[in-house]
Amino acid sequence: MNSFIVNKLKQDELKTIGHYSGYVCILIGLFMLAPIITALAYHDAPTYLNAFIISSAISIAIGIILFTSFRSRQLTQLSLKGSLIFVLSIWGITALLAGLPYFVSGDLGFIDSIFQGMSGITTTGFSLIPAEEASFSICLWEALTQWFGGLGIIVLLLVVVPSSVSLKRLYFAEGKTEQMTPNIKHTIMIFIKLYLLLTAIGIVLYLLIGLDLFDAICYCFCGIATGGFSVDADHVEHFSQPLMQLVTIIIMILGSTNFVLLYRLFKGNTKQLFKDEEVKAMAIIIIFGTVLIALSLYFGGYYHQDIVKIFSHSLFQVVSVMSSTGFTTTDITPWPSFCYHILIILMFIGGSVCSTSGGLKIYNIVVMIKSIWWEVQTMLLPKNTIIVKKIYHDNKYRDVSNDNIRTILIYIIAYILIFLISSMIILLFCNNLEIAYSLAASSLGNTGVGPDYFSITMPLPIKIIMIIDFWVGRIGVWPLLLLIVYGVSMVQGKIDEFGE
Repeated sequence: MNSFIVNKLKQDELKTIGHYSGYVCILIGLFMLAPIITALAYHDAPTYLNAFIISSAISIAIGIILFTSFRSRQLTQLSLKGSLIFVLSIWGITALLAGLPYFVSGDLGFIDSIFQGMSGITTTGFSLIPAEEASFSICLWEALTQWFGGLGIIVLLLVVVPSSVSLKRLYFAEGKTEQMTPNIKHTIMIFIKLYLLLTAIGIVLYLLIGLDLFDAICYCFCGIATGGFSVDADHVEHFSQPLMQLVTIIIMILGSTNFVLLYRLFKGNTKQLFKDEEVKAMAIIIIFGTVLIALSLYFGGYYHQDIVKIFSHSLFQVVSVMSSTGFTTTDITPWPSFCYHILIILMFIGGSVCSTSGGLKIYNIVVMIKSIWWEVQTMLLPKNTIIVKKIYHDNKYRDVSNDNIRTILIYIIAYILIFLISSMIILLFCNNLEIAYSLAASSLGNTGVGPDYFSITMPLPIKIIMIIDFWVGRIGVWPLLLLIVYGVSMVQGKIDEFGE
């Protein structure tokens, strides 16, 4: 007998998922108008113009078919399970559509196109197309996919869906754990307005330091989304300039900071912001990581022991990796192993919750560390002692229940298990442990910084594992775990039926 039963999704839920998937496909097709205009403006080869026209037409056509096949009168509220499955599936569909232009243009094969599309929308930044070979329209599409991927597919969708759909469940199912106001629709609109404001600020800053409009838009899209696609073959030279470094660091920090806290900041609440434990933890991580790497580089004799250059490279790489952006100011391959592993730890940590960053998220790390401290106190103090479990976050002291701690710890354990499994599978094909765990950590953390081994010639199984890691790293482990439990339940059911 089955020890547990996972109910199948109701037909109305499947119809609802299909209907709103149509919305997303149409949105992706409309987004492709931007690279079409770019291809015309910058006189790209007809191959790229045609690729985007065809891809846009396919996306919109699929969207219309899905939208009209499942009528609005058939729609229903989505359960938590339905919401998680919708989030899992819609990111997969979006990756396929985002990869279409690469495939239709002939730049990449089918799986490589999915890889590129998934890397883009999950804001990972691994690219199989060298920057020097990319057309203007392809560069813009890479940046644009990261930009709307950073905002969130479900966030874009919830702008147009009626309130009768399970807005709150969908919002939380995509990994958004906090909100600015009690009303989800209002929160989403604030989120989008803030994202647009930060994007505009980033573009203006890049223009002020001398970038042309195209580069300013692309770099800002990739920076605020903490994505990291390179739109210029000389991007390392760009980032070696002090003003470029400073502006990019500001943009990456904004993108990796909790948007709820940024909203409070723009509302004038500055004092409370710097009391927030997530913000303090981010500052400590950046300072501590920068100092450790700078000391290692200095005593290792790197950059002729130029303190200014060492500090600037160290600070930029720490912010870039912790925010899961992946921009680089220099080739970090020759760096000491100590520095490289500090960066891998930062890949695991990631940025804040409700930001565009990947990783475990700083808030979860803070809760984990405090829960260890609280548990030690429980062991050492008298039995009747009451330990107050609170964290100052979002302008108030939050009670942290044992259920909260358990959920976060399970999430962290599941994340680490996925990392270990991914590393072992990659190791089977690359035969190098450091390469294996570097690729797995960077993929799962949506960072996009990897060893020289990364290239279009990598074995197919490694690419597939990385695609899955991009996917899981962006939407969180819960949808994947639900799919695994769902699959195991179905297999056990079939075995039980066969046994009877």
